[in-house]
Amino acid sequence: MTRQWMKWLSVAALGLVVMTACEDKDPKVASGKALIKAMGYLQKGDTEKYYNCLDFGQELDSLTQAQVAKMWLMHQQINQRVKGQALATDVVKVDVLADTLAVVYYKIKYESGNEEVSSNKMVLRDGQWKIRVRN
Repeated sequence: MTRQWMKWLSVAALGLVVMTACEDKDPKVASGKALIKAMGYLQKGDTEKYYNCLDFGQELDSLTQAQVAKMWLMHQQINQRVKGQALATDVVKVDVLADTLAVVYYKIKYESGNEEVSSNKMVLRDGQWKIRVRN
């Protein structure tokens, strides 16, 4: 009986690992997780890690990317000052438009008690989901 139980437990554990690995490849799950991770970096003030979560498209040179990133970050920081510190970000819904493009709708809860629903386009670039800064 104990041997059968151990076999069943091993199979169940393996199944859980496989399901988790597949779940991260699902665009709905992966793009939502990537957005939550990026917003976490922004809330902590880790601008370098947040910057790495952004996609500017391939048509911008590095100088223009740096300028756009600086403006984007300033916008986010002003938003944070006006609305207060964000306490939590939760994914509300994800629309997958293509294998490499999704729109993530999310809710931000602020320390003031206010909530805001917003959305961002996410693009899969080099195997990572990133916030699309340009249309």
